[in-house]
Amino acid sequence: MRCVHVANVAWQEEVVGVSDLLEKILKLHLHPVSGTPYWLERERELGFSICQRIQSVDDLHELGPFNLQLLYERPLEDFIPAAVLRRHRLITGETGGATGAAKTTAYTEDEFQAAFVESFLSASSWKTPVNKGHWLWLGPSGPHIIGKAARQIALVTTGCDGFSVDFDPRWYRMLAIGSVARQRYLDHLAGQASRIIEQQNICYLFSTPVMLMEMARLMHEHHRQRVKFIYLGGMPVSNAIHNSLGEAFPEAQLLIGYGNTLFGVSHELKPHRPDNALPAYYPPAGRLVMRVVSMDENKSDMERLRQTVDCGQRGQVVMHRLDRSCFLANVMERDSAVRVVTGGLEGLADPQPIQNKQFNVENGIY
Repeated sequence: MRCVHVANVAWQEEVVGVSDLLEKILKLHLHPVSGTPYWLERERELGFSICQRIQSVDDLHELGPFNLQLLYERPLEDFIPAAVLRRHRLITGETGGATGAAKTTAYTEDEFQAAFVESFLSASSWKTPVNKGHWLWLGPSGPHIIGKAARQIALVTTGCDGFSVDFDPRWYRMLAIGSVARQRYLDHLAGQASRIIEQQNICYLFSTPVMLMEMARLMHEHHRQRVKFIYLGGMPVSNAIHNSLGEAFPEAQLLIGYGNTLFGVSHELKPHRPDNALPAYYPPAGRLVMRVVSMDENKSDMERLRQTVDCGQRGQVVMHRLDRSCFLANVMERDSAVRVVTGGLEGLADPQPIQNKQFNVENGIY
């Protein structure tokens, strides 16, 4: 792949495969005048031309692991090409703080749709718009991008903004585990949701497993039977909880998403009833690449980034984001997962937080 610096990338041109997209992304982010401050600095630190060295996603390990702390320490503009800042409206988002200080990122409007809305529509095969029933979103809004996504999903699938109960996962984590304060906050959220369910024709639910299990306990049977679709996200879903939700909502198809604010969402191949099989998640083609790499503690991060585990083996999740608004390479996620390949699609199953001495993952309610 030959890297030629251009002032304006013709994004209307057809992108053929990930390598073609990667070439365009590198040209944009490494343009000497209108590129991305962080990546131009990183190129100087590395001492080689990134465009010349990186010929495919298999070469991205050459850039080394990405330090996520930088997304907390540095301003947003340091990670966005100057050309994109001048030309595009941006949607910002902050992470929920499960592993420490919140990290910030941004998407162009079309990238936001691809990362959070179109990926859902594709996985769910939703025939839009339906003319009966409403969504209820139980989750964070404010700086959290998933609340913005929930609203867009409701609009495009029903033609109506969804009903919602806002909660703050950062505040919840400030409250002591098992404390009265935590339980009172959870009761406060559940009470608001119960009022909406009593008043409105709620047929579609979007929330975390913890919140939906709490709601299932409080809802009348006829309200649970009215639910036709459940979209789960925000934390790992065990088979036990998956099956319990299937029993509580006997008429609902379930779809689970795996992802985060920084990358968007990967989904199961289609909605289904619980069947005791581990859910597997596949990234949408193109802009998001997921890998599962070695967890050998005797190897450096650089060595582990080179070593993808075999199918059926567990390893650490690594993500690459190939967007105009933000290029992230070699983000070593907090999760381990089992590598799966289905019909040529690369994915992962059973993501679980890694036991790490540097941080403690506390999912809570999101």
